[in-house]
Amino acid sequence: MSDENAAAQMNNETNGIKTESQKVQPESVNELVKEMKTMKEHQETILEEIRSIRGEMKENRTVSSVADRIESTSTSFETLPQKLRNRFLLKKILFQNELPSIPMKHFVLKHTFKNDTEETSFQRIRVSHQENHLTCYAICCELFPTDNSKLIDTKLKIKIGKRDGGSKSFETRIDFGRLSAYGQLVAGCGWNELIEWEQLKKEYLVDDILTVECHLEINKYDGIYKDNLREFDETMEEFSDVVLVVKDQKFFFLSKFLAVQSSYFKAMFLGHFNESSQFEIKLSGIDADDFQNYLEVLYGELAIDEYTVEGILMVSDMYDTQSVIRKCEEFLLKESKKTLKNKLEMAVRYNLEKLRKKCLSEVTTVGSIRTVIPGDLRDLDPSLMADLFEKSLSFQW
Repeated sequence: MSDENAAAQMNNETNGIKTESQKVQPESVNELVKEMKTMKEHQETILEEIRSIRGEMKENRTVSSVADRIESTSTSFETLPQKLRNRFLLKKILFQNELPSIPMKHFVLKHTFKNDTEETSFQRIRVSHQENHLTCYAICCELFPTDNSKLIDTKLKIKIGKRDGGSKSFETRIDFGRLSAYGQLVAGCGWNELIEWEQLKKEYLVDDILTVECHLEINKYDGIYKDNLREFDETMEEFSDVVLVVKDQKFFFLSKFLAVQSSYFKAMFLGHFNESSQFEIKLSGIDADDFQNYLEVLYGELAIDEYTVEGILMVSDMYDTQSVIRKCEEFLLKESKKTLKNKLEMAVRYNLEKLRKKCLSEVTTVGSIRTVIPGDLRDLDPSLMADLFEKSLSFQW
């Protein structure tokens, strides 16, 4: 596509889509006053509904399916607090079924691209029409040195939505940050000839709209994460009485130290469960790097940074380690440079009430609300939706 064509496309009114703001103009001041009074009454009613919904949400935080399973378990569970029983039973299910680990480094970008003649980008996905084919790339925005000291081993999967409701997938693997055969840093990967253009128009486009999902799964970091601040390998074996295995990586540890810090591990090691008598225990659903950083924080190391904080939070939340959760929240409150949207998402996901309140206090305009909501409103947490809606009612429209 030429620069002239690109400029022509950009000059169209938002790709040919016109928007008009419509305002009700009251015929007199009396009508305006009456209208504002009615609006205020509606707002008060809505606020009461929101407060009621939020109260019900706080009382029903446990997962019903997990609660149902507790009824059929051994009586030893009955001696545990309800919250801990839920956590421990959920992990027991993971142990028994040997489910694959839940990758913390798995990201999904989804977007609908409009106007098929234009090269378009969204976050880190780029699509364009070149040589009678659709091209599609995933772009990594990390800054890489030229000595191959920083690499990200990544699995990329692209899903293109079809007109019949199905989709077609394409997969590849790439090391972001390595030098190519031409001496250039690899910061993106994808396909030059993904789908023929005529086939695209017949089978994939719906009203000139193309839906693309980009799944990025990071298999390994080199030079991205910090060096280990403390080792938990075989050198610690003589001081340990338990081995925790995460993705084939062994962590040698003193069980009672973990039991003091975590109600989950207290139940595992000191309760009446099979794991209490085992020397080697496999942990599922977490990443080895995240668990390493989590253990370092338990030992007082300064392991929390922009790269590690969410992984540490995920592990701490799973294993109910409140001291580590508080340290992560403190970092997000005082030091982190993450976006307001990212902070608010973590606050909701891990029940960080102080961070949540601070983030919501920074939502002061309609524009700031737009910056924190996801592209698909169905992905928005219901309690957060209520908070944001209540916020919006307080703004001057």
